[in-house]
Formats: sequence, structure tokens, C-alpha cells
Amino acid sequence: MKRFVLYSLLTFTMLCAMAQPKAIKNVILMIPDGTSTSLLSAARWYQTYMDSNSTTLNIDPYICGLVRTHSSDAPIGDSAPTTSCYVSGQPSQTGFISTYPVATDHDLVPIDATRAYQPLATVLEAAKILQHKSTGLVFTCEFPHATPADCSAHTYKRSKYGMIAPQMAHNHLDVVMGGGVKYLSEKLQNDLKETGYNVYLDDIQGFRKCNKTPVWALFGETSMPYWLEADKQKMPSLAEMTQKAIELLSKDEDGFFLMVEGSKVDWAAHDNDAKNAVIEFLEFDKACGVALDFAKKNGETVVVILPDHGTGAVTIGNPKASRDGYDKLSLKQLMSPIDHYQLSNWSMGEKLKAVDTTQWPQIFETYFGFTPQPAEITYLATAKDYDKSSFSKEERKDNLSMCKMLSQVLYNRTYFGFTTFGHTIENVFLAVYHPQNDILRGVPTNIDVFNYLCRQMGLTDKMDSLTSDIYADHHQVFEGYDMKIDSLDKYHYRLTVKNRRNVLVADSYENYFTINNKKVDLESVIVYMDKNKTFYLPKELRLYIELK
Repeated sequence: MKRFVLYSLLTFTMLCAMAQPKAIKNVILMIPDGTSTSLLSAARWYQTYMDSNSTTLNIDPYICGLVRTHSSDAPIGDSAPTTSCYVSGQPSQTGFISTYPVATDHDLVPIDATRAYQPLATVLEAAKILQHKSTGLVFTCEFPHATPADCSAHTYKRSKYGMIAPQMAHNHLDVVMGGGVKYLSEKLQNDLKETGYNVYLDDIQGFRKCNKTPVWALFGETSMPYWLEADKQKMPSLAEMTQKAIELLSKDEDGFFLMVEGSKVDWAAHDNDAKNAVIEFLEFDKACGVALDFAKKNGETVVVILPDHGTGAVTIGNPKASRDGYDKLSLKQLMSPIDHYQLSNWSMGEKLKAVDTTQWPQIFETYFGFTPQPAEITYLATAKDYDKSSFSKEERKDNLSMCKMLSQVLYNRTYFGFTTFGHTIENVFLAVYHPQNDILRGVPTNIDVFNYLCRQMGLTDKMDSLTSDIYADHHQVFEGYDMKIDSLDKYHYRLTVKNRRNVLVADSYENYFTINNKKVDLESVIVYMDKNKTFYLPKELRLYIELK
């Protein structure tokens, strides 16, 4: 009887162990920047038009809800604060990169005014520091742009690339792949190489041969080109970069956190460029396919896919469609007007601005497949940035740019429509793959998305304390000691702290400090905010100044 009971207990224990689901080890966050929900329909139908057998997107089976995404003080969000909220849990203001907002009289969430400008630890930083996971960023914009910066840098103004680039280069990222060769200065290249990084700049062969981390691979002086215009022999696709990033990061036994952004969906939508918005989203969907395939085989990976906000609200359907009988138009009729478009609106606008209007008909024929009407040429010639115009600057000063005026010409020749050149207030789609089907559903907020990521990563209730530990106000950390801040250049500052025995020196945006000229490495970056003349750095630095 005892043997039978023992055997039964052993069998029960084994069955429970077998039934126990694997813990989540990897998280892949995928963001198609600026993708309005209506773009899903446009992209799906365009894909079917190009291939009648392709009637669904890779993300379709995993769409599970909508997300209410917004800034701390405005319902229509900017890329900087919206993705910041996904990775830090705090809605913030336009331009703020993972940084606590300033209180206003119209905040949508409670704001602690005493924390203004404090850097906020991100889930990427937490994965790296608290869990020793590998971390990666993949994108098609330049690397200091809002969304990749949100995961790995901190500032109150997203355009301050001089503050953002060194933070990203010094934040111990294992994989960085995307655009922005111009912004990785010679000093930053040397810093990376000296710490063991493989650095590939416009080197697709080196990128493809790379088989170990850490690595930076950048393509294009600023952003990577639209896929429609890219030289496929020199530029990897977003899907290829995603595949390579997963291949490298998944070698880490502790797991990884990867953010993948389809950056230029947003750029095309801002220009009301329907064809490129659709193509860029479909390229993003291919990257989603790569991530989802890995996750399904791996069994320990969650994939969360959602935009940061909508842009443009692209639709198939506009006044021309209504005039032509929208409900009787075939798929070919709806899609074929953009067949011959070989350039983005932005690139076409640059070509038009470079020459006299007499050359425009040939340019349109070559790159867009139609001859513009005289009225269209006259309209475009009034663009505010067309310096060769016969119209005076005064006559043109209140008009749109050539790129955006071109979009209006195309608007009247296609069946695609837009409501704005800016962002929109709409809820954005949410898609999740989870190996145990622990899915976030319904209409969560951007804060709920952050909490979901934390729960999957085992970071619940750990993020505030991490922020407090690694981004503490230097006035509080070194209270009672002699402190001085010196400006080194436009963006870089130096903090010097002294007592009778020790001198501590910390430079902004570095991952180390010195104590009595001895270098000490940090797991995080030191951030300086010139708005409040404050260094934010680890609390532990006080221990060094107190050394006897």
C-alpha cells in the first residue's frame, strides 16, 4: 500500500511538472509607427490585389483588441511619449523620451510636479540590468529617432540627437540595426569598438556574416530609404534585420527583449503617400511573420504588436470613389491607379523642386506614369518650398510644401483618402501571441500595455524602484558635499563632487564615472537635464565619495 501511495504521488508530481507551462523568457515588442486601423484594410486589399492567394496578414490571427494611447496632457499622441508609456508606464508629453512630464492644467493622468524631467527606466533597461537578458532594437528610421530612443535614452526633446545618440551607444545594447550612419560619430564608433562591438556601416555583407553580439549595423546616412526605392543589393529588409536580430539574441540563455519598429509607415502617412504607407506596413507585417514563426517554435516567447498612434487615417475611399460609384468599383479599379508610382511623394517632390516646370511632364511620365494637367502644374508651382517658381514668395508663403501639395494632386487621381497630415485620436490595434494564451484583450490603455509587458517579464512592481536607483537626482545623492557642473560642449556636461579625500567625476551620457581618476563602469547611463540643471545617476555613487 505504501509503495502504491508513493508511486501515485510520484506520478502526480511528474504529471504536474509536465503540465507546468514554460516561463516566458523572451519578449518581442513590434511597433508599426503611425499605423491607423484603417491602414490594415488598405494593406490587406493591396496585398490581395498583388497576389490573389494572399488574403490575410501575418498579424490577423492574433488581433485581440484596441489600445487607448495618448500623451499625459493630450488625447492625440506623439511618437516620443506614446512608446515611452509602453516601455516605462508613464504617459508623457510631446517630445519627451522616457522622461517624466511637466504638470499642466489639462493633464489626463495624475502628474507629480516634483518629478518633472526625471528619466524613467524602461523595460529594456530593466531586462538588461535586473535579469541579465540581451536587448535589441531594429528599425528603419535613424537610430536616435523617437521610438528606438524611447527604449534606451532619456530627454525632454526628441530632436536633441546630440543627447540621445551617446546614450544609446553607451547603454549596453546587444543588437542595434537600422538607419543613421550620420549620427554615429567617430567618437561613438570608437567607444563601441573599444568595448567589443562589431560595427557595420552600410556593409550588408558584414551584417549578413555577423554571428555574434554585440553589434551595431546601420544603413543609410539618415533613415533607411522607403522599401519601394531601396537598392535591395545594399539594404536589408526589416524582415531580414528582424531575423538576424532574433538569431543573435536567442543565443542568450537568460533570454532577450527586442523592439522592432516599422518606422516609415508613419513618414509616408504624414506625407499622405498611400502607396508607400501600404508597402511599408506590408514590409512590417513580413517582419511580424518572422517573429511569430520564431515564437511558435520557441515556446518561451511573447510577441506584442501595436502602433504607437495613428497618422493620416488612410482609407480606400474618397470623393472620387463616391463620384465613380464606390460600391461598384472592382479591386483592380481601386488599386491600379498607384501601379506606376515608382517614388515616394517626398522623393518625387525633391525631383520637381530641382527643375523648371517645363520638365515636370517628363518626370511625371517617368516616375508616376501619367502626364499632369496644366492646372495641376500651376497648382504645384505655388508650393512654398519651390524656389524656381514664377510666383513670388509672398504669394506662396502660406501654401503647403511640394511633397504635400503633390499628395493633393494624387488624391484626386486615386481612390485613397486621408483626413490629415498629422496624427489622429483613434484607438490603435493590438495583436498578441502568447504560448500559453495569456492574452491582453479588450480596449486597454497604454499603461495597461506596460503592465502586461512587466507581468510577462517578471518586472511587476520593480520599475519604480529601478528608476529611483539608477536615475536619482544628484542634489539628493550628494547632499552635503561640494558639487560643481561644467559645460563641456553644447550637449555634454561634467559633474564634479568633492570631499576631503575623494573626487568623483561623472560626464553626461556615459556609462562610467571616475573616483580619484579611477574608472568605474555602470550598467546604466548618466543623464543630464539642462532644463533643471540636474544629473540623474545611480544612488550607489554616494558610497564612492564616502570612501575612507
